[in-house]
Amino acid sequence: MLQAYKSKKYLTRMLLSVSVLMIVVLIFASLALQYNAERSSVRMQQEASRKVMNQIQYNVTYMTEVLNNLALSLYLDPNIMPLFTLPSYDEMTVIRSMNSLKQAYLSSSFLHSIMVYNGFDDQTYPVGQLSLNKPDAAMADRLVSLLNRKEKLPRMKLIPMNFSGRERQVDFFSLVIYQNFGAVNNGRESALVLNIKPEWLYDNLESVNVFDEPARSGLLILDASGETIMSGSGEMPFDAELLGAETVRHAGTGAEAFGSFTGKLGQGDKQLVTYMKLRDSDWTIVSVQPYDVVLGGIREMRATSVAVIAVVLLLGVVMSFLMAHKLYRPIERLISQLGLKPGETQASDGGPRAGDELSAVATVYSSMLQKLHWASNEQDKQKRIVKNYHLRTLVANSPSLSREEFLDNIELNGLQIDPDGPYRLVVIKVDGYAEYVRETTPGQRSLYSFAIGNIAEELMRPGPFRCEIADMRGDHVAMLVSPAGEGADTEALARLLRGIQEVVGSYYKLSLSLTVSGSCDSHAGISERYGEAIRLSQYKLLLGHRAIITPEAVDEQARLAEYDFPAETEKKLIESIRANRPEESERSVDLLLSRLSGCQYDHIVHGILHLVDLLKSAVRDLNRNRIVSLPVDLGSLSREALEKETMEEVRDLVVGVCREVHDKLSRMDGDKNAALTDAIKEMIEANYKDSNLSLQGIAAMLHLTPAYVGRIFKTSEFVSVGEYMNDVRLRHAQAYLETKGFSIKEVMELVGYVNESTFFKLFKKTFGVTPKEYRLKKVLE
Repeated sequence: MLQAYKSKKYLTRMLLSVSVLMIVVLIFASLALQYNAERSSVRMQQEASRKVMNQIQYNVTYMTEVLNNLALSLYLDPNIMPLFTLPSYDEMTVIRSMNSLKQAYLSSSFLHSIMVYNGFDDQTYPVGQLSLNKPDAAMADRLVSLLNRKEKLPRMKLIPMNFSGRERQVDFFSLVIYQNFGAVNNGRESALVLNIKPEWLYDNLESVNVFDEPARSGLLILDASGETIMSGSGEMPFDAELLGAETVRHAGTGAEAFGSFTGKLGQGDKQLVTYMKLRDSDWTIVSVQPYDVVLGGIREMRATSVAVIAVVLLLGVVMSFLMAHKLYRPIERLISQLGLKPGETQASDGGPRAGDELSAVATVYSSMLQKLHWASNEQDKQKRIVKNYHLRTLVANSPSLSREEFLDNIELNGLQIDPDGPYRLVVIKVDGYAEYVRETTPGQRSLYSFAIGNIAEELMRPGPFRCEIADMRGDHVAMLVSPAGEGADTEALARLLRGIQEVVGSYYKLSLSLTVSGSCDSHAGISERYGEAIRLSQYKLLLGHRAIITPEAVDEQARLAEYDFPAETEKKLIESIRANRPEESERSVDLLLSRLSGCQYDHIVHGILHLVDLLKSAVRDLNRNRIVSLPVDLGSLSREALEKETMEEVRDLVVGVCREVHDKLSRMDGDKNAALTDAIKEMIEANYKDSNLSLQGIAAMLHLTPAYVGRIFKTSEFVSVGEYMNDVRLRHAQAYLETKGFSIKEVMELVGYVNESTFFKLFKKTFGVTPKEYRLKKVLE
């Protein structure tokens, strides 16, 4: 049986899941119930203790008020007042006063004794249990010693007195009223003391001490320091000192007069402690009960709940066993239908293993689904191949198909076209096809073609047209269009084609140009319309990218069948290139290309190639007459021009070549002029002393014409050769005047001047002073 359940993992999992869930729910529910019941029981006990303590507080407050009233009446009684201040023995006065005290004592059953202390002559006048013939007479002296202490006893408050030394017991409670008078009595002060029997408070505590187990419980009164004043029970099964310390600690941390806490007071059991601070007193009433006694009823309920839980668990396990087996039957049948043996998690065909029965079913199903998906894809692929083959045959070779074959083709492949026509062909091309081919793989291009076809069919279907897409295995896709309702005109078709362009551009970032052919009424004319669309698509060269080309937009009949380049424009183009005039070259190129735009496509191509040949010829002529050839490679220019798809691209290519030629000409001429200028400067610097040095002499040495040399130098330096020569000579004359001991005439001859007036005139014009003044100025400095 265990082996059978071990093999049926999912069944075992169901049984364990249900059983564990039931156990967890029952345990948590039971714990919550126990916790709530325990809290409720503790709260009930706290409320009961609060009521008991409130009653005790009321009794103490009431008794305190009665005693205060009695003490005040005795204190103010004129018969008793002489006892406080009697300076000498007056027997009759003492007798009257003592009689009044005795009457007051006898009128109250709760009085232990009354004592008047005369601080003037240190005499006591007791009645009751402190009288001379009573057992507690000795306590009067100890009470007097307390009255005579420097720290006075609290006034008008009950003070526990334990002169016998009994543990947790009180001999009586005293209420003291002092009579203040001068310091003539050596600091002693008269006082009235009422002593109350402790039995009234003992009886009160014992009457409310109605715990379930009085021997293990207790009701106590503590003072401000936590010491036990008295308790309502005899032996206490806990540490009284520890109880007092804990009570003081808890009572001191809260502002509430009533509180409770739990803990072990010593080595005993856990205790529930409740306390209340008495008003107008520093006493605290404390109730102590064993925690297990408080929760006695809860334990009975716990035993009952455990029994109920056990029964419910037993029934739950039985029910989960029956339910799990019933739920497992369909799974078992499914496993057998899939070829899995009972207890196995591997298919009969050797499929992958799984964790349990359902995982094995999922594995087998996934494997079957993959095979089915592969088979479906292969079938769809074959259908697409067959359909595309028939479409390509229809588009490229429609005259070879009979009417019956055409109709069978439509029915066999489910073509969405009207058998009766009319038909139009749309050729879809990707703009920038050369770059598109370089940046994509054949597989990517096939996916793009498939996507374009799907988008076209989806956008055309809701409109007044039906279409089929044929991948022509080249740079374009053919779309066979037939009308399917009203409004199937060229304008409506153009709007739909514009939508195809926008969607493809938005999703795939591809720019499309679409060419629409004329219409034909019979399927036999489809190939002819296809050829027309191919021919018209070439006019993208004029209409540009993202164009929708229609027969009306091209109008081949109105275009020039022949074209001759204007000789004057060709001549200007060549001359502008040779003369390095870039603006004129661009104007000539624009004029030639604009004239070509009115021709048929073949002549446009021939014209572009002729324009390229003109550029090549002009560059060859330039290089033929130059020592250093222009570094311009025009070998691939014809191929690059033929790859361009629009006239704008052709124009940019040709103008770019012209600008490159002009830039390199300018750079080379600039380099040549710079070299010539530097040579002229060097010659002047070396021969400035020669008075015969001139522009003609420099040109003769360079084997150039004086006009050419003068023009090149002035263009580069913005001064003439003669002006530059004078600047060099005057600069050297300035140096001679500053550092040499030559005369002015010698300086003039040293720098190449013959005429003294000319030298003086040029020097003063340049430096603002004559040579003599210049030398004198430098000497003075």
